[in-house]
Amino acid sequence: MIKRDLSIMISGLAGDGIFFTGNVLAKVFKRNGLEVFTFRDFPSNIRGEPTAYTIRASGEEIFGPSQEVDILVAFDCDSIFRHIDKLNDGGFVICDSTELKEVNSALEKGKKFFNIPIKRLAKENFGSEIYKNVITIGILLHILNLELNLIEEILNETFLAKKGKEVVEKNFKAVSLGKEVAKNVIDSKSQIILPGKKDENRLFITGDEAIAIGALSAGCRFFAGYPICPASEIMEWLAKHLPDYNGVVVQTEDEISAIHMALGASYAGARAMTATSGPGFSLMSEGLSLAGMTEIPIVIVYVQRVGPSTGMPTKSEQADLLHSIFAGHGDFPKIVISPATIEDCFYLTIKAFNLADKFQCPVIILTEELYGQNYQTVKEFDFSKIEIDRGKFVISNESINKIPFLRYKFTKDGISPRVIPSVPRGIHMVEGNEHGETGYRDETPLIREKMVKKRMKKLESVLPYLPKPIFHGSENAEIGIVGFGSTFGIIQETRKALEEKGIPIQTMHIITLWPLQFQILKDFINSKKQIFVVENNASGQLYFLLRKFEKQGIRMKSIRKFNSQPFFKSELLNILEREIEQ
Repeated sequence: MIKRDLSIMISGLAGDGIFFTGNVLAKVFKRNGLEVFTFRDFPSNIRGEPTAYTIRASGEEIFGPSQEVDILVAFDCDSIFRHIDKLNDGGFVICDSTELKEVNSALEKGKKFFNIPIKRLAKENFGSEIYKNVITIGILLHILNLELNLIEEILNETFLAKKGKEVVEKNFKAVSLGKEVAKNVIDSKSQIILPGKKDENRLFITGDEAIAIGALSAGCRFFAGYPICPASEIMEWLAKHLPDYNGVVVQTEDEISAIHMALGASYAGARAMTATSGPGFSLMSEGLSLAGMTEIPIVIVYVQRVGPSTGMPTKSEQADLLHSIFAGHGDFPKIVISPATIEDCFYLTIKAFNLADKFQCPVIILTEELYGQNYQTVKEFDFSKIEIDRGKFVISNESINKIPFLRYKFTKDGISPRVIPSVPRGIHMVEGNEHGETGYRDETPLIREKMVKKRMKKLESVLPYLPKPIFHGSENAEIGIVGFGSTFGIIQETRKALEEKGIPIQTMHIITLWPLQFQILKDFINSKKQIFVVENNASGQLYFLLRKFEKQGIRMKSIRKFNSQPFFKSELLNILEREIEQ
């Protein structure tokens, strides 16, 4: 059986090695030239609760996970009951259980069951149940009609340096055993062929890793942060690599310290960044306002998770949009941008540093767990596209003609010259109090008003430099779909499905969430009869921002999901088919 798009779910309990199994399988797909997107659905505890990992592979471009699966690997019988409803007709279950009598009702739905004693095989042949994972990989290689040479490369990369040749050989034998056992249980009629191609010029990477690489490439040389899911991987990657480029990573005692240390490094001239999630960003609000008053550039990565409070730390949501825009006290400019894809995480991070330096304000990169901790195949990054713009950054006294140095000089664009400490004639005061052009405290009403206007002027000056929305589909379509962040891929797949049914659609995916690009948004919304705003939150936060552009005769509808799961194409397609006015 030939398939163009395949999803495999591996399910069991936290601690079963499910992510290892899934990552190895995903790498096999990637090296077979396929496009891959992974979806980790896991609890916030360490061991013992239900966990699932879905690997979607296709010969065509994909941007997100699939709700339906073709193969379910169940490491425990409960996994069958949890996920059997997701299995496509004609799909099958690989089950390590003898309790098939409990799932006979599922057999009537056209599903196949292959009961293989994976744990017993692992214990009898290798002395430990831990080898069940690589035996399972061998079973899947047989089902997918793939050779062992790909897995041998991956096992060498995974184990050789850390655990030696003997461990590599033992794991390879376990894979081979799984493949041989599967031949006796699963006939060739059940095999799935997923046509591949040559693997070239592609990466297999998470959004957090792409952001970290983007920061390094942009010249970031200081990172301060406190571990928090799902943003910790950014700090972990930079801690490993940034010192090789004369950079510094500091794990602070809390997020309050993290943002203030990053501000200190930025004040000293370094490109600096911090990364966090909801609870941590709440603690950073005071530092965010300090950055606004002192006009010190800083990049903050905000990887959203389910809230409020501790919420669900390992699940994805888009409920912090308004928090990112309106956090901090007082009026001051900030920029909020959101990557549309995992590849976009890299390029948008570089853009964020340039915007922060040029406009001397905080720039927030707002993304979500779905991108932060999941893998996708992307094109190799094009480093020739990187441009560094540090704005009005003075590093020599040659351009300082007047004393005292007016760090907060009133200018037409609201941007004043910025100098690093120790530059002769560049001495100035930096404090959190309202101040005059020299930086010294000034509380007179006239200066207060002029300074606020100066800072807020940046929101107008920045507009030509902000990333514009991404448009797809027919400009003449009367129906529009709007989204941001990780809804990009599912919206595009849904658009294509609707167009195949004869329903023209145009989509607008917003990259710059603040300041709003009024004219662009208004023109798109006013050109449609129906607008659907798709987002993963309960209150419709993007819908709230866009309502001001709605005019009479336009029907704007908020499509929301907030059960900790992302949108899937099948459900979004069903919703829109019901809602669209024929």
